[in-house]
Amino acid sequence: MTKIIDKPHFDKVVYALENPKYHLFHLNKVNQFSGWVFYFGEKTVTQIHVYGDNKLIDHFPVNGLREDVQEVAPGISDAGHSGFEFEIDSSKLTTNLTFELEFDDKSRELWFEFDIAEIIAQQDYLCQLKNKIAAIPKPAGNIVFLTQGHHHADEYQNSIVPGVLNMQKYLSVSGVELDKVKTLLDFGCGSGRFLVGWHLTYPHIELHGCDINKQLISWAETNLPAEIKCIKSNLMPPLAHQDNQFDIIYLISVFTHLSLDAQTAWIEELSRIIKVGGHILLTLHGELYVRNNFSREPDKIASFLDSGFIQQGHASIEGENSYSAFHLPKFIETLFDKFKIVGYFPNGQINHQRTLSPIAHFQDVYVLQYQGD
Repeated sequence: MTKIIDKPHFDKVVYALENPKYHLFHLNKVNQFSGWVFYFGEKTVTQIHVYGDNKLIDHFPVNGLREDVQEVAPGISDAGHSGFEFEIDSSKLTTNLTFELEFDDKSRELWFEFDIAEIIAQQDYLCQLKNKIAAIPKPAGNIVFLTQGHHHADEYQNSIVPGVLNMQKYLSVSGVELDKVKTLLDFGCGSGRFLVGWHLTYPHIELHGCDINKQLISWAETNLPAEIKCIKSNLMPPLAHQDNQFDIIYLISVFTHLSLDAQTAWIEELSRIIKVGGHILLTLHGELYVRNNFSREPDKIASFLDSGFIQQGHASIEGENSYSAFHLPKFIETLFDKFKIVGYFPNGQINHQRTLSPIAHFQDVYVLQYQGD
């Protein structure tokens, strides 16, 4: 195994850019920006400075009431007032739109950037994706809630393109040649949200999904394009798929809710159905989640940093969102002993750059290559 990291890492800037989504950014128009951002530490985010083509446009306060954010980060007092909303006229922009955070100590740091030149170059392609997705049914709010924790069908639909494009970038940066991929499995596919994105961007790939929730699979079977094959799975192996069937298997926030025993059993099963040289992409709760969940239990944080793993919840709720597991890279190297870590993206960052739309909030993203027995 190749040791890729010894020192735990997490990004203390926690955020969500809710609007605009990457593929819905309007060129030559006014865009409404909204979301939330806070610092997981002693500092407070006070302002956002926005630069267009490297020239200051304006600065905007970060102080909007966000009770929903406070609920998931109860230990951070600023989380409840982390909202922002403002408009930017993009009509004269040609290269970039850059966002910088200012803190209460007057320090600043780069937040993220819209690559305007890239959006211009991709405009026709992004418009095609938007129109194709609009033609595919979107689930009702009660179905959306089962996987997303909210009831907003439009938000669900609008997250498909940026999520899948990010996933594809993680794979490409890790050396995966997507044009050569023939078969793919979405393990824990829910209602098939990301499978829709793969179907539209790489139609040559044979797509499969599985999930333990019968209601979600039933919706996917009824509403997704016929080329996407989804089946109900169980909490524990086996799967109905053939040996050496898949080039890519991805697990978005799946092992985050399974016990170590279940994870070990599933790794053995995934090793059976993936091709030698094939890749697994998975997202996991890392150090940021541990420090948030166990903010009043320093002994558990210390134990996690030492061992690289901790789990939380009763066995009776395994597989549900209220059951949680947390991992560090050093533990993954041992747990996936038949795989090589070829990509590690803490908090979803790519080359230490924050992404506009992380595929699983601030989970760590791994890309693993199967080495065989």
